[in-house]
Amino acid sequence: MLILDDHPLARQGLCSILTMYKPEEDIIQAGTVREAISLTEKANPEMVFIDVNLGKETGFDFLLWLREKKRQVKVIFITSSSRQSDFAYAKELDADAYVLKDAFIDEIMYGLKVVERGGKFYSAELMDRIQKITEDEKRLNDLTERERDVLTLLSQGYSNTRISETLFISEGTTKKHITSILSKLGLESRVAAVLFASKNSFIIRSALDRSLKQDARRVT
Repeated sequence: MLILDDHPLARQGLCSILTMYKPEEDIIQAGTVREAISLTEKANPEMVFIDVNLGKETGFDFLLWLREKKRQVKVIFITSSSRQSDFAYAKELDADAYVLKDAFIDEIMYGLKVVERGGKFYSAELMDRIQKITEDEKRLNDLTERERDVLTLLSQGYSNTRISETLFISEGTTKKHITSILSKLGLESRVAAVLFASKNSFIIRSALDRSLKQDARRVT
């Protein structure tokens, strides 16, 4: 088993819980994505526990690496993030479980057993929380996938020319997308759009990954 969390106390706490359940299991710990990748290549764990927010990194980076390398490993998110977008992205990447850090030990153990049997587990409290979508998320949901791509690249400081080159669209199309984004989000300027995207950076994380990874897509 491998635990990826940037907080040492959180890692140790989860390690203690897992040790009670499976005392014979070797548990390794990582504080960064790079460290987790290195340990996985050496130890080849069958199950990993990942936090979403890792300082300047995200646990999704590690999960994407696992998927790209076709690693046969069970993935359990244990995180404080109850954002609907994070949960949806974890499901999109076929994570086996998504549990909030403030869950009771019994719930964590139950989720572990479900995953070991080949099932999926999402904590009940999380399912209740994600029903309460924030206003920002509602506004973002009004954007098309391409508009989310443009907004995400805009938040990275991309110029219209660079956005167009990255997404294989014309600058005229990029300008139309930006105009539509401002209208749907109720914003008045490009700067306001950048600030909005920065504030909701994790909400549009999946759009960023699609924009930069699937650059062969040429749909306008």
